[in-house]
Amino acid sequence: MGALLLAPGWVRAQEVPVVAAPPLAGFSAMRVAIVPVQLFRADTAGWSAAVNWGALRVTLDSLIGEELRDRGLGSRWAYARDVVRSARRNPTYATDPYALGVGRWRSTPPKADEAMPVVVADNLRPLTALGDTRYALIPVELRGQGSDAVLRLVLADTRARSVIWAGDLLITGSADLIGDVARRVADLVMEP
Repeated sequence: MGALLLAPGWVRAQEVPVVAAPPLAGFSAMRVAIVPVQLFRADTAGWSAAVNWGALRVTLDSLIGEELRDRGLGSRWAYARDVVRSARRNPTYATDPYALGVGRWRSTPPKADEAMPVVVADNLRPLTALGDTRYALIPVELRGQGSDAVLRLVLADTRARSVIWAGDLLITGSADLIGDVARRVADLVMEP
């Protein structure tokens, strides 16, 4: 059997670009509950100054769920409307999903592996238990910043009562700012 000889330079190492997976992609196969957006902070100059917070909250919660479903997540996750519906059906067990006590995270974002504040952990656990989920994605605060929006998100392990991931999404002003917020949240879990 003969050997194949190659001249130097004929074979180049193929460079394969390293593509980072979305930071929460590993949770796409798990059960996760997305709770409703908790807090809103308007800016005096910009899109947020004249916002009806109640309507905006429902719209954003709905768009996040739709975007994730459209990307193929389906019913693996419990979306905000599912969490709210479940809490209303079990008022003696579950807490108000719109008031989880995340105010501390408004000014100081949590860090991974940090314990959740007791009030947040105590409020979240029944909500996730009703949906047979362990993890919760918490949109802590939507903040207007001129023509931009910032959404602070926290992913928590409600059984271990700890923070897994936290981050702020900056969405630059556009005609469909709230739709862009929902798409950016979905980008953290699944590629478009």
